[in-house]
Amino acid sequence: MKTLLVPFDFSPYAVAAFRTALKISHKSGAQILCVTVIPTELDWDFISDDVKAKNPQIQEEFDEAEEVLPSYLKTLAPAKAPITPIIKIGVPHSLILQVAKEYSADLIVLGAYGKGKGAQEFIGSNLQKVLRNAECPVLAVKDLLDGNGFRKLAFASNFEDSAKKAFESIKPLVKLFRASVHLIFVNTPKNFTNSTDIENRMNDFMKGHEEITFHKHTFNYDEVEIGLAKFGEISRIHLVAVVSGHHEKNPGYQVGTTETLIFQSDLAVLSIKT
Repeated sequence: MKTLLVPFDFSPYAVAAFRTALKISHKSGAQILCVTVIPTELDWDFISDDVKAKNPQIQEEFDEAEEVLPSYLKTLAPAKAPITPIIKIGVPHSLILQVAKEYSADLIVLGAYGKGKGAQEFIGSNLQKVLRNAECPVLAVKDLLDGNGFRKLAFASNFEDSAKKAFESIKPLVKLFRASVHLIFVNTPKNFTNSTDIENRMNDFMKGHEEITFHKHTFNYDEVEIGLAKFGEISRIHLVAVVSGHHEKNPGYQVGTTETLIFQSDLAVLSIKT
């Protein structure tokens, strides 16, 4: 794991994400790209100076962030932490994804709520779009996830063949913290699956990963998201990885398991594409 990207808007959630990334960086030596975006629908890099002159507050916010961000990060991080501040102007989710692709980020770590959001509100559209469109795994946190929090990981899936590929993308993180992996399938009445079938799928999933400690669980609950939250609470697990499909083209109002879990629980949620 070489590059971590942290979207940073100075909110408490962004600080929690940044400090979580520091924990990973301390173990791996990974560079942290700290990206602050001054939001606007204007295509700032390509509009004329006349149009920019009519929007002086945007340039003022950029200049302020350029002055404040590096010094503020130093108050949060050790002196020699490998941090690169990046400040952009434009549509936040678009620029976050652009930087992630440009620098080949291995993981995006972000706060589950942006500036001005509260626990009573659903996740913001920028978070949703980053979750859906990022090419790398995305870790959404509400509080600092420390080293102990990384040592137990719930891996939620239906454990079909595509889950194996998804797991490979987070295996470096698992090995970095020597995490025990709790394979979890939430069995719902609506989509009931025979326990023997799940057991066989999990056994097949574990092949080739003999160096990792696995635990297998089938958890019966009415809804997948609440079942995962309850399982985390009972098992004292603070981090759950969710294998999701590709929802890039789905309308924003169609909310998936990953987004609902982030909203309904205090878990740190690691979203992985199949």
